[in-house]
Amino acid sequence: LEGWRMHVTCADGGAAALQAMADAVAAHRPYDLAVLDMHMPQMDGLQLAQAIQREPVLARTRLMMLTSTYAAPDEATRRAAGIVRHVSKPMRRADLLRVVQGVLAGTADTEPQAHASAPRTPAAGGATLQGTVLLVEDNPINQGVARAMLQRLGLRMVLAQNGREAVDLVRGQDFDLVLMDCQMPVMDGYEAAAAIRALPPRHPGRLPIVALTANAMQGDEQRCRRAGMDAFLAKPYSLEQLRTTLAAWLPAGDAAPAPAAVAAPAAEEQACEAAIDVATLEALRELDPEGGDALVDELLRGFLAMARDAADAFDAAAERGDTAAVARSAHALKSASANVGAHRLARLYRAIEHAARGDDLAVARAQLPAMRAELDRVLAQADALLGQPA
Repeated sequence: LEGWRMHVTCADGGAAALQAMADAVAAHRPYDLAVLDMHMPQMDGLQLAQAIQREPVLARTRLMMLTSTYAAPDEATRRAAGIVRHVSKPMRRADLLRVVQGVLAGTADTEPQAHASAPRTPAAGGATLQGTVLLVEDNPINQGVARAMLQRLGLRMVLAQNGREAVDLVRGQDFDLVLMDCQMPVMDGYEAAAAIRALPPRHPGRLPIVALTANAMQGDEQRCRRAGMDAFLAKPYSLEQLRTTLAAWLPAGDAAPAPAAVAAPAAEEQACEAAIDVATLEALRELDPEGGDALVDELLRGFLAMARDAADAFDAAAERGDTAAVARSAHALKSASANVGAHRLARLYRAIEHAARGDDLAVARAQLPAMRAELDRVLAQADALLGQPA
């Protein structure tokens, strides 16, 4: 923001933000924009926005919200709190600039998406979609979340475990859209997308390919587009983000009931970040067709097995200085952790992955004690939630 010659003040929580805004008004220099994180201790972003709206002298400041999970407030709740735009983290620089410009210009709430050719008008919120989607994803936790979301949207799904399987499936079957993970063994998403584009078309028109990536680093979107992909969705993504993206190409189906609102944790519960975010688990329960705990239990058990199996291999790779293996493991565990609500653990894996990809093994190793301690916390809470001994 400062690089765009904006005057920026940082606040580490809701109370500090309200005080900074009041001070700015008193100095006759009110803020034009406030960027609110959704998940904060004591006062979350929605509560902060509501507090701002209750103060007429503060309510003139435009609000945008950032969230890294799919347990985000619905559009009506956000609008009632005065939030003009809602976007998911991590954000690319170009997207941030577009969103900030849009908020300051007073345009309506939209998620930044890659510019694809001739998209349809997105279906109204709450609508199901029609079509068959090929999901290309090797991570079992991500598979489970995506499957539940696609079923909730009324879509048929076929799974491919890697890019080579995806190319073979597209060669022999009809699909309306491909959801393509970028980081996979055997053949990654970039190679698979290019190979699909080289296939003789089965029908007139272009098969949409939407990239799924947990990196969201500068240049990722351009690389996806060069490989022949049409849009870009950063993981973890919300049900509404997935719906909005897919609705650009898939026709709307019948209206679906809106998911029940998830109650915000009390302030005292937010004071210390939980190992596993309860709001994320509640959002997963809303995706369960039976409305019970089956999906949550399945994903938690899968995560337990994945994390425990990877622990020894992860440590061994770090000890022998294999930065490529460390980066691969951290990448997979980062995404899985975020999808089950272990957000602090996901941040630690992200930091390790970033260091390993930069061949900075010393920085990666420095993060390992904190990662192991947080992993122990996550595994203990997951065991408790599943009712089994740690």
